[in-house]
Amino acid sequence: MNQKSLKVVECSGTPHEMGRQYGEQAWEEIRHNVNLFAVKRPESMLLEMKHILDRWAPEILDELAGMAEGAQVDLYALLAMNCWELNGEDADRCTVVVVHSPREGILIAKNNDSPPTEDGRFLIRRGKADGGLPFFQVGYAGSLSGLDMMNAEGLCNTHGSVGSCFARTGMRLDIRLQLYRLMQRCRNTDELVAGLNEIPLTGKGFSIAVADKRGSSVILDAAVPFLAVRARDRAFAYSTNLYEYPGMENSDMRLPEKRTVCVFRQGYLRWREENLPPQTLDDLKQLLSSHDPWAPCRHGGLHKSITDWSMIGLPQTGKLLVAHGSPCNHRYHEYSLS
Repeated sequence: MNQKSLKVVECSGTPHEMGRQYGEQAWEEIRHNVNLFAVKRPESMLLEMKHILDRWAPEILDELAGMAEGAQVDLYALLAMNCWELNGEDADRCTVVVVHSPREGILIAKNNDSPPTEDGRFLIRRGKADGGLPFFQVGYAGSLSGLDMMNAEGLCNTHGSVGSCFARTGMRLDIRLQLYRLMQRCRNTDELVAGLNEIPLTGKGFSIAVADKRGSSVILDAAVPFLAVRARDRAFAYSTNLYEYPGMENSDMRLPEKRTVCVFRQGYLRWREENLPPQTLDDLKQLLSSHDPWAPCRHGGLHKSITDWSMIGLPQTGKLLVAHGSPCNHRYHEYSLS
């Protein structure tokens, strides 16, 4: 099992101030992840990453500079962690789910999984940038990804990695960073989808569940630079690191044998949809902690990955539930933006 307890950090102010506070509070976890995930990039590529942020998202560059200062790490190492993650070969992890509950309203959830040998550091971050919406993030320390994030307007998203076989050349911003920008200003699902079409995007390619407190939900098959919307407002929607939009099913970068675990989990969730769909928060917790064959709670072996943590967003109440470990063995802690 990877890290069992997620540190909670608090950040506010200007982008640079938020980054510095982040770095000071989580310097140990950030340094660990920089050493674990840093990929050696040619200097020309690092300068191009910086130039792209200068053009599309200078506030993110300011925040990364503050984080580098606070954690005393190299800015370019943080750039390499936060930009252009193109490898989709190992994208067979994580399960995302949306439930339209007659009792609790819309619920959006994720089990986050990693290989048994990976030792990444995760944390929960609560932030409020000057002029932006308050938010929660759950993810890797040092990442400014807007994936697995919820804001004070009740807009929430969760994701699974997939990959993309499409060309992504030119001045493109990583989709994770564009989502970080959008989650600080968008108030509903439609605004977020529109915002993802504002500028050219790059990145690994993801399947992203989005839901808001109005009760609107979608699954985004984001085989960047292309984005497709499916499963709009479906009573029970899910993704298992596969694209399902017609014509995009094979748009990842993986060999067929790399997709086996994803296909089996997809089959299990289809069976649940047809026979025993979750309808309440308790049903959803049971699903996320289930050890049925190819169910979402994973402990290595044939599943290949281990569930690090689990999150459930309750957009209508502005609450986020996080299990600091596999949900079968760890209770959910409640966090609120109010």
